[in-house]
Amino acid sequence: MKIIITEQQYRKLNKSSEKISSYIIKYMNQYISKGKRKIKTKPRNYGNLSEVWCIDGKETIEVYYYFNGDNFDSGRLLVSKSIVDLLSDLLTIRRHYVLNTIAEWYEDTMVDKFEAIVGESGLSIDDIDVYERDHECIPAAEKPEGISDEEMIDYIVKNSLYNKEEVIERIGSGESLEDFYLHIVDIQNMKRITGF
Repeated sequence: MKIIITEQQYRKLNKSSEKISSYIIKYMNQYISKGKRKIKTKPRNYGNLSEVWCIDGKETIEVYYYFNGDNFDSGRLLVSKSIVDLLSDLLTIRRHYVLNTIAEWYEDTMVDKFEAIVGESGLSIDDIDVYERDHECIPAAEKPEGISDEEMIDYIVKNSLYNKEEVIERIGSGESLEDFYLHIVDIQNMKRITGF
């Protein structure tokens, strides 16, 4: 079965799509303007980069930039299901349309700013998906004032599968003890808040 659309119908459909897309973009610009970006650098993120947006006390947008060595491999955007459902229901459109529009908006609006912050180029969003469960914002890991190297090593050993010799070996091979410590603190904060 073939469906034929006249030029006039196509223009009307396309104009409608532009209005819907511009509404989604306007909503996302306003929504993210209330947020705070938390960045994880490569040493604290298994050689990858990520950014998480905390908005109204919830983490609702997460972006992961995966690397193969020093080369960018792919980018993945995760958006809270509540945002996608709200826009989909409000505009009576499919979730896929909302997701694609958000992905294009994020790549056009936010990726360049992230690149400037972390000193990278050539990043992009290759995949977008929703996550079902919102959770409260995970605080950025901070090194307590006056903590000693020995105390940081003990914390890593107590809260990971590394033994003391492995931690010392990693530090001896050039890894920053502070980054290693803060990475483990991040993981513990995430487990405490998300239950994962």
